[in-house]
Amino acid sequence: MRGQYFSFDAIIASVIFILALVALLSYWHSVKSFLDFQDDALSRDAVRISNLLFTPPSFITASSSDCVDMEQLGFALGWDDRRVNSSVIECAVAQDQTWFRKVLGASSGVLLEVQYVNEDTYRKIGGDIPTSAVNIVKIRRLATIVNSTTGDTRLAYFDLSLYK
Repeated sequence: MRGQYFSFDAIIASVIFILALVALLSYWHSVKSFLDFQDDALSRDAVRISNLLFTPPSFITASSSDCVDMEQLGFALGWDDRRVNSSVIECAVAQDQTWFRKVLGASSGVLLEVQYVNEDTYRKIGGDIPTSAVNIVKIRRLATIVNSTTGDTRLAYFDLSLYK
């Protein structure tokens, strides 16, 4: 009688051990794939560019405020105010992919879609992602956009896509 209880305990213990081993291997695999994702050059570039978007723009000459004269693109109102300036977005929408890649320092294709929360209105900066793109990295950031004429603020998603 006692031998039957012992064998039942051994079966339960081995099932628990196998479940724990499967959970550990699954966790290890997910952490390993996340670390591989972070080591990718395109992913690092996407994080760098998404951070760069929320800095103030830098112009070639201090007196200029035209998009064509931008040395580095940034949408923030200032270093102390990270809200996004809507006039810089409108100016960037009118530019092409070559300009967009140059002011961001990107070595790959870049697409930025700005969409207001709970609305369909959006602005697209940069070219469309080609169907032949092999590697695509997407990052979504949330920001407050200040209308430069009225002073109204609205919440928007910034969907950044880098592709090769």
